[in-house]
Amino acid sequence: MSTDWLGSFPDTPVPPPGTNPWNVREEACSRNRWRARCIVDNTHPDATVLDGPVETNGAFELWRVGVDAAGHSVINLNPRTFPGAPPLWFVVIPELTATEPAMTLVGFATDDVPFGTVLTDPEFFSLPVSTSMQVGAIRWWHLDGVVDQVFIAEEWRRRHLGTLMTYAANAFQVHNGWPSKLTSDGRRTELGRHLDAGTQFPDRFAPIEETSPSMDPPKGP
Repeated sequence: MSTDWLGSFPDTPVPPPGTNPWNVREEACSRNRWRARCIVDNTHPDATVLDGPVETNGAFELWRVGVDAAGHSVINLNPRTFPGAPPLWFVVIPELTATEPAMTLVGFATDDVPFGTVLTDPEFFSLPVSTSMQVGAIRWWHLDGVVDQVFIAEEWRRRHLGTLMTYAANAFQVHNGWPSKLTSDGRRTELGRHLDAGTQFPDRFAPIEETSPSMDPPKGP
């Protein structure tokens, strides 16, 4: 698949928060994945998934996701949504044998990998990149579509990266054919307390009922 398609967003302003995001699965890819994109307008209910191609008349697109020539998943997020945020590449860490199976995406802003590319953990450890260089991470229960925790490194905060990581996880959900509506169940860390205010779909975040432990790594002496 051409990676040109992944970056070909319509020149359309960002819609107001609360506008419905819905998804088009354009084409089946290897390993039960999909080439897909997220449209933000009120043509369909929130999190609808249509099998395309579908004409969207230049509507705003939040992300596009597909597979590159090497078979890696590629998540391309519309930069209009994240002013001041750097482009990222990702590492996916599956927890498939956990009591509640989960996924973690870790984001990096270095130029060692084409932006948007999703690597496996073994691929990551072959690179000259330290885990301490991560920009942020998101962990979620992918079979239910519920976010567990979001972490942004202290030096990268206040750049819309919590929102960016949430959208990346949602794109990965649709890409893999998992539940398309990524939500929060009322448990968030202190850092994520106001995450809902920065997204296009604040109604997906339940009011906070419990403050979860921070994902911040312990500080050294």
